[in-house]
Amino acid sequence: MASSSASAKFLQLYESLPADAQHALVESSLAPLLNVVSTEKSSRTLASAARMHKTYANMPSLNLKAKKLEIASLLDELARDNKRSYVKEKSHKEELLAEVIESVIDWLNDIWSVVYEYGTNFSKAHACLLYASQAVEQIGNARVGCKCSFMNMFISVKIRRSSHKVVKSFHFTGAHNLERVMLWIWRDLFIVMLADGTKRQKAAIPDMLDDIRAELGWKALERLLYGGQKPDDDEDDDGFDFDDDIDYDDDYSEDYADADENSDGTVCSDAHCPCGFHASHWSIKFNDVRTSLRDLIRTSLISLFATMPSPILFASIGDISEADGMDDDELCKELLPILMRVATHSSENYAAALQICALHSHTDNINSLLASHAHLLRPRDTPAHQLATMVLATQPSYQFNALRIVEKELLDTVHAIRAAVRSAFCHIDVQANKTELTEIMALRLEALGRRGRIERWVSAVVTPSSDTAHPMALAALMMGIPLPPGMEGAMDDADPLGYIDMDIQDPELDDLREDFRPNLKARLEGWIEAGRTVKGGMSVLLKLYAVIVEMMPFMGAPDMVDEMTGRLSEKPSKVFLCDALDALWDFCRQQRRKFARPKSKSKPPCAPNTSQVSGQSSNSSGVTFVTINNPQSCPGVMDDVD
Repeated sequence: MASSSASAKFLQLYESLPADAQHALVESSLAPLLNVVSTEKSSRTLASAARMHKTYANMPSLNLKAKKLEIASLLDELARDNKRSYVKEKSHKEELLAEVIESVIDWLNDIWSVVYEYGTNFSKAHACLLYASQAVEQIGNARVGCKCSFMNMFISVKIRRSSHKVVKSFHFTGAHNLERVMLWIWRDLFIVMLADGTKRQKAAIPDMLDDIRAELGWKALERLLYGGQKPDDDEDDDGFDFDDDIDYDDDYSEDYADADENSDGTVCSDAHCPCGFHASHWSIKFNDVRTSLRDLIRTSLISLFATMPSPILFASIGDISEADGMDDDELCKELLPILMRVATHSSENYAAALQICALHSHTDNINSLLASHAHLLRPRDTPAHQLATMVLATQPSYQFNALRIVEKELLDTVHAIRAAVRSAFCHIDVQANKTELTEIMALRLEALGRRGRIERWVSAVVTPSSDTAHPMALAALMMGIPLPPGMEGAMDDADPLGYIDMDIQDPELDDLREDFRPNLKARLEGWIEAGRTVKGGMSVLLKLYAVIVEMMPFMGAPDMVDEMTGRLSEKPSKVFLCDALDALWDFCRQQRRKFARPKSKSKPPCAPNTSQVSGQSSNSSGVTFVTINNPQSCPGVMDDVD
């Protein structure tokens, strides 16, 4: 009993040692014991070591250092070939690409064989897979001309056992899709670790999952569960095809394959189950631990959700949880408390929390967030804000709060458009130009000379443009420093974002897009739609129409709006303002149509009676809403002409 306790304690201590210390312990303390024990025990120990040596004698060598040198040399040869092609007009690019990709594919088969057939070197195999992913990315980003050869080369991968029997075949177009093969191998690696690994090896799995998440993104973890591809992916679109030449493990059971399916995913067949969480070549032992891998990946995703929540991540966790029979209510009960704890840590978290709560109709959480931390919202968060507001309005007790938000955001949007108009037409507030505008608005649309006066007025108020962008101004923009004195207007006509917006999907440029190309049109239309949805919103829209005409009288004349947008369309940096003015004019036209009085009772145009709404004599924007007591046209508003 004491001997058993001593051996258990020794193994515990041995597992806690680093690899080098383990080898040193064996050499210094354990190996000499063979000289002092009985010959019988010594012989048994040596025989056991010989059997293990024979087992691993033919195991492929995962020489990571040698593979790095090989890939680096092939990439160097690709670069040299690209330089020679300029002179010789002949390139071996496709042959070299095929060689380097084939080298990676052969290595992937060796990695799978080591972890699945021999069940060892898990950490080293994991490091090799990480480098294989990096190598494919390096090949794709190599500066050897266009990526057509890399993206369109046909790839055929066959994972074989040591007996050369094919376990899995992959056929696809584009070397970048090798990531799917790697994820398929990673899944087998973790399954073998969970089934046959030691406690220390199993404890390393969460760190390995974090490595994959850091290298390939969190979505790769979900795809890993499905062997690199989710069942709902369209394989035909990617030119991706799986072939199963099934070579079952020795303990595979046909009776097990016919087991009844269970909704919780814990009991399902190997060969015919559509859940996608297991592979057809797995044995019963490996198939039984797939739920443990699923739980580990779910835990990893939840830990990420606790710091960087997003609606897509929430949905991914929900898809994985569904296999355990967890419904939407149970998922929200688990994740929403986590979400609310981190919702106010950043603007990204706040917008994600609003959208998630809105998608699941948690109005109490929405009201709490909007009441306490609305200052975290950015212009890019407008869609989430609008959705949350409309969902909030579905609860009768929160309808007034939703209506107040819609009113405020509509007014803020109009002010933002007004500020952009003043930037493009800097002389619009000059008294002489304001007087001229009033006189033009008094003319009928078909009046003689109206067109010419509009053109002259727009020419008088438009902001003067510079001829070209000064190089110093461009350099200052790229470095993020203020423009040098005298060059403030150097970038007005050019589109500053055009110089650096090489990837329109790059989220790191969102701040610049907000500064140079704000989507005022979508922002306005979204809040107008919210106003139409919220109870009492129609009256707010009518009041907003009166404010717009008061702030920007030219919005009552379609020909004047057309002339202004025509001038702006010549400047690429002002296209966003053209779209915003078009959306604003469309809104004004709809409001005038809706509230215009019947023509049979028409009277000569006159100014409407306006009075300030009680309790709204002033607001933070410096503009008062007015109540239209007489449904006649506002001052300067012409009859609608389409």
